[in-house]
Amino acid sequence: MEKASVNTGKKQMSDLALARSYVADIGGAGKVQAILYATFSQLVKMFPHKEEPKMQWTERRVRSFWNQEAAYVEFREMRELHAAASKAKEERELLQKARKEHAAFIEKTASIRAFLERQDQDFNCDEIPRLGEVGVRVGRSRASGV
Repeated sequence: MEKASVNTGKKQMSDLALARSYVADIGGAGKVQAILYATFSQLVKMFPHKEEPKMQWTERRVRSFWNQEAAYVEFREMRELHAAASKAKEERELLQKARKEHAAFIEKTASIRAFLERQDQDFNCDEIPRLGEVGVRVGRSRASGV
């Protein structure tokens, strides 16, 4: 039995290896169990297939891709894995962008606070402590009561 393969440029990659790569992309970094659970949860959330039980995702099917034990990968599964991996990648990029913007904001408020402290402490005495609190409050969620 010959394995089907996908041409990825320089190398040939089997469908099973590509499926494993998608599982890793969806699950992100961490322990294997956490990666598999995150992948399974995302796939069930995006593709519930409630009216077609035979098409539903199972933890065993995801694990078989990870361990490369599956005999084959259905085209539908490959499309769904690709869509979920693309969405996970977009979410990680948005999160990274938000973290960079937050770090820039914290750096800017710290520089303004330092500038006010050096400029005239008597004139800006009310603003300096408040700017220090801004950096602390921004890091908290609204659920924490602030």
